[in-house]
Amino acid sequence: MNNQAPLWSALWQQADRISFHMPAHRQGRVFSREWIESLTSCDTTELERTGDLAIPSEHVKEAYDLAADYFGAGETWFVTTGTTIAIRVMIASALFEGDVIVMPRAVHMAAVHAVALLGLNPHFVTSANGRRFEDGQPDAESFIAAMRTRPDAKAVYVTCPDYYGRTIDLRMIATEAHRLGMALLVDEAHGAHFAAAPGILPPTALSQGADYVVQSAHKTLPALTPASLLHLSKDGIACGRLCPQRVAAMVRVFQTSSPSFMIAASTDLARAVISREGHAPWQRLAELNRRVVNLLPAYYRRVAPPGSDKSRLVLDYSRLGRGRTEMVAKLDDAGIDAELIDHRRIVLIPAIDQPESDYDILARTLGSIIPSKNDVFTERHVQRLEELENLRDSLFSAPASWQFTPRQALFGNPSYSGRSETMADVADSAKTYCDRATKFASHVIAPYPPGMPIAWPGEGIDDRHDTYIQLLQEANIAVRD
Repeated sequence: MNNQAPLWSALWQQADRISFHMPAHRQGRVFSREWIESLTSCDTTELERTGDLAIPSEHVKEAYDLAADYFGAGETWFVTTGTTIAIRVMIASALFEGDVIVMPRAVHMAAVHAVALLGLNPHFVTSANGRRFEDGQPDAESFIAAMRTRPDAKAVYVTCPDYYGRTIDLRMIATEAHRLGMALLVDEAHGAHFAAAPGILPPTALSQGADYVVQSAHKTLPALTPASLLHLSKDGIACGRLCPQRVAAMVRVFQTSSPSFMIAASTDLARAVISREGHAPWQRLAELNRRVVNLLPAYYRRVAPPGSDKSRLVLDYSRLGRGRTEMVAKLDDAGIDAELIDHRRIVLIPAIDQPESDYDILARTLGSIIPSKNDVFTERHVQRLEELENLRDSLFSAPASWQFTPRQALFGNPSYSGRSETMADVADSAKTYCDRATKFASHVIAPYPPGMPIAWPGEGIDDRHDTYIQLLQEANIAVRD
């Protein structure tokens, strides 16, 4: 079987492992037997009886309306090709070629590619005093300052929550954006579950005044990968800040013409499940997370600033004095797959039905890792990590250094000299961009996950980028470049 279908074989071997990662259905364990047995029969096409996801009517529209009502939207679309596409639809619906969009440098690469595809003019959020943003995520005050600097912008783009479950006050940003005539676009990919437990989980982007919101249903809800939701706010529709007809048109531009009814149906079912279950599962996860942290040795520290997602578990393991490769191996040996292990943090995304036994195994595994007995080594280790983070945050928070627009760098040919060139010539010239005296990125350069660029296409790159990439590669952290 392995020789005949190696990918299938590799994925099948995941079936018995402990999942603390997306998708949140835990290898289908959350699904009923009835749903699993009927899964392939849901994989069909647009027929008279099935409807059309791109032109919703009857049962398709009813599913969309139920989702809109539950999540607090004016309109909702199911996007079966992932939040990458939902982000493109959202940005294309709100802006036109040449428009200015206020956004941090550290956004998901899907937003970068959307900016390049649409020929937009990004204005980065930076700190007035040169302060670094942790993981490149600005505070609300910095967003507001950037918007006031570019009042001609048509929209502001915010990621909330971030990969680590942290949130910011979107109400302040929404109020100022609307005062300036801008639409607020929110990447809430990691917060699709917030609507399920108000008061336990952070407030939703829609409840704080966002106009457009995208969510990855598969990240935290029991839906198939890459199920996504695109929400339009009631107020945005009512006052004309957004145009539902344009959104519908952009769905048909960017969404595949053969959308997956199987994935769409899982999105509908996930909404039904969480609306039925209510607060209880999320209160339970918050309590399990708190309990496991209390069981861990003191050299583990939970990263959970005020306002963060209590259902997500992020642990700082730097005081162990152990490297990332060793932590990955220890968890792997125990059959545990975390969502992310970076140079000092472990990100765990428990599912709505995560068994307590999984937490017990996690606690035993982490507790069994012996810390370094050399205090001097540990202090130096932590200091090196802090230096790496300072470099990371300086790159994530830097002002723009454009040599070409993102569109020119990604889709044009900056080396064009008027002569006829083959695609092979263009590919060869693209490879030399980073070897010239003045280097620039011809594409996104980003550690993945979480997929946020240290350099956008068209930006100059220097020794700091090279150093950071080398350090990531030494820690076996993937870099998309």
